[in-house]
Amino acid sequence: MRIGSSHIAFISSRPARLLTCAALAVAFTAAPALSPEAAYAVSSETQAELNETQQKVDEATKAYEEAQGNVESLQKLIDENQADIAEIESQLPGQRDRAAEAMRLQYKYQKNSKSLLGVVLGTTSFDDVISTLTYMDQIQESNNQEIERLTDMEAELAAKKAELEQAKTQAESEQKAASDALKEAQRLRTEAQEKAEREAAEELARLAAVTAAAEGEGVDGGNTANTANRIGQTASVAVTGGAVNWNVSREEFVAEWTSRIDAYLAGSPLAGYGSVFANAAWDNTVDPRWSPAIACIESTKGAHCFRSYNAWGWMTSQNFSSWDESIPLHVAFLGRVYGTTLTPGTAQKYCPPTWQDWYNTVAGQMNVI
Repeated sequence: MRIGSSHIAFISSRPARLLTCAALAVAFTAAPALSPEAAYAVSSETQAELNETQQKVDEATKAYEEAQGNVESLQKLIDENQADIAEIESQLPGQRDRAAEAMRLQYKYQKNSKSLLGVVLGTTSFDDVISTLTYMDQIQESNNQEIERLTDMEAELAAKKAELEQAKTQAESEQKAASDALKEAQRLRTEAQEKAEREAAEELARLAAVTAAAEGEGVDGGNTANTANRIGQTASVAVTGGAVNWNVSREEFVAEWTSRIDAYLAGSPLAGYGSVFANAAWDNTVDPRWSPAIACIESTKGAHCFRSYNAWGWMTSQNFSSWDESIPLHVAFLGRVYGTTLTPGTAQKYCPPTWQDWYNTVAGQMNVI
């Protein structure tokens, strides 16, 4: 198969989009300064930074994968085109010989042009003249074609090699730029995650002696299946920091957490839904352990739901017809209303009467997953 210019132009043009993505690294440095926040839970500024940097990691990951695919596609075309290049190179020696012979014949033809003219003039009829001239012209045209064919073959070979090499160099350059942007996005996402974990630890320390209930009914108000119902406790269990690595591709993230959540939910009504939790967690930048852990506390992993397919004691007016429907909606709800992961502040909102016990129990289960 021979590669036309359109194929190379298409491949070469694709990385142009990636230059914008590579520039993400510059844009990241313009992240807003964070101000301290007195309210409990991870600050809203830090949560916003977490969401922003995770989105940029996702964008940079896609850009890098596209650049990598660009290089691979081009290399595949180059590999397929090697047969054409090899064929041209194998034909060149013979074509050079034929062209050299054609040039010698041309020289002889020009040198003997007067003698050839005598042959024409010596013909006995007009038809013979036409036939002789046609024959002589065909010989000359054949010689010219051999010489032109050699020129064309050499030009095609040189152009093909140069075009492919230039496109490959450009694709590799774009791949490196996308890789650098991805690394920068991952660095900033890691910094934001570490900051959120520090804030959560500070919050936990500040509330270490608080035993009073919080105000309000909470998200799970009225759920009698809630097993975190002890009063007079203190929040003391820290969610394992750094357990969730966001600096991977979606496929890697989903594969890891599908396996871990499936193992955690084995034998329960929620068994086998690890991938649903994992995909929803990635889509909403929510700790993949959080919703499954709440399901354990509020319904013993879906065994004692106060409403159909509602494993979280979730006081919502919406009714669910399947786990495939309810799981993504609950994870999205957590991300939209509470943020990335469990904190004492979120526990105070979700289960006010016994929020310390609820926090400790949910945190303990998250650390198990």
